[in-house]
Amino acid sequence: MDKNTELTLRRNRSIQAVIRDGFRLYGQYFSRLLRSSWIQAIIYALVTGLSMAYFFTYLLPPLMSDYHISSKLLIWLGTVVAFLIAAILFAFAGGVAPLHDHSLTDNIRRPQHWWGRWPWKLTFKGLTKLPRMLWKAVRSHQLGTLIVVSLIMLLLVVIVMLLLMMPAVIMGIANVEAAAGWAAGDEVDMPDNLFMLNFAIFSVCGFLQAYIHLTTLFPLYYIWGNVLMKNKK
Repeated sequence: MDKNTELTLRRNRSIQAVIRDGFRLYGQYFSRLLRSSWIQAIIYALVTGLSMAYFFTYLLPPLMSDYHISSKLLIWLGTVVAFLIAAILFAFAGGVAPLHDHSLTDNIRRPQHWWGRWPWKLTFKGLTKLPRMLWKAVRSHQLGTLIVVSLIMLLLVVIVMLLLMMPAVIMGIANVEAAAGWAAGDEVDMPDNLFMLNFAIFSVCGFLQAYIHLTTLFPLYYIWGNVLMKNKK
């Protein structure tokens, strides 16, 4: 059992305590989380890098120049968005099994194998239960806490991503400026390896992004602890 009982799931917590303990739990077990989900983070990074590289290299210029967007272009754009959404869910899956462990034992166990853990059954089960969990949060008067914590976490994630992923931000701005110039008829010298350059930068930053996204699960985990305590009463 975890000696630090302050991080146990079943405790009533304020908004401040939910965020504080969520970050404490994430930091305390980060090495085990990394070992548990590093392959998933790499896959997330590769999918993100490929999607963003394709968007900025092949989709953004015609989107900024054509007044009538073709259906083919919309299909490709929808495909890229779908891949990005799937990649984000894939990154979140890395925290499902560790949090499930902690909810049962107040501890996150170290993965036995070098390839980590692949909690697809738990993830799918959690997604199917999500509507019921949200309804329980509403009935337990935790909707306000959920909204406030979600907004704070969104703000923090954006700030951290801007700081830690500056190369991707700069590359994105450069791509937009180049596409705008191309759409305006200006001759822009684009490197022949633009796709691979985009892919490399967004993939490397995507690995960091996977673990930035993962931080949001831990405060939400403690909101669920509040819901359990309210229902227990």
